[in-house]
Amino acid sequence: MIRLENMLPKAFLVGIIEMVDMVGPEKTYHWIESIGYRLAEIEGPGFEGARDDNINYLPVCPFGNDLVEFIEIYGERPEEYQQLIDYVKDQKQQSEEGWNYPALSSALGILHYSYSRKRAELAGAKLLNLGSKSPVSKAKEYNEQAIERSGISKDEVSGYLDKSFSVFKIEYPEEE
Repeated sequence: MIRLENMLPKAFLVGIIEMVDMVGPEKTYHWIESIGYRLAEIEGPGFEGARDDNINYLPVCPFGNDLVEFIEIYGERPEEYQQLIDYVKDQKQQSEEGWNYPALSSALGILHYSYSRKRAELAGAKLLNLGSKSPVSKAKEYNEQAIERSGISKDEVSGYLDKSFSVFKIEYPEEE
């Protein structure tokens, strides 16, 4: 069984930097996304974390320890990670369906989001990533379009982020 807390070796963190440098943030985003999808297909349908009705949240940060340790070794957050976050924010702002993008507080959220989203899809649901919190800075990031679509207030999302690192709204087809 693939465990989120064990699947991210330091090589992957360095690989993200190398990919951004070689092919840019757009192709790197799609590369990371495809890895998340593939891992979800291996794992199968389901949801990670805690549930509160149709809210799914993760009290433990996926890959958080790996990222914190990597940044301690690396010295600071790599610029390439910020390029990925900026790319996603730009795509989300330009899209009429911005709720289909992650609320990124770290570049590793791309892997977590694509993995979680695909597993939910395999379970017959859709996930809206309402918010995330950085394991490094504890800064909160929100997906305003997803929050609006979910009908949940930003304050409620913030409350979940006080006790977790990622908040999703689960949508089932009959609810849309």
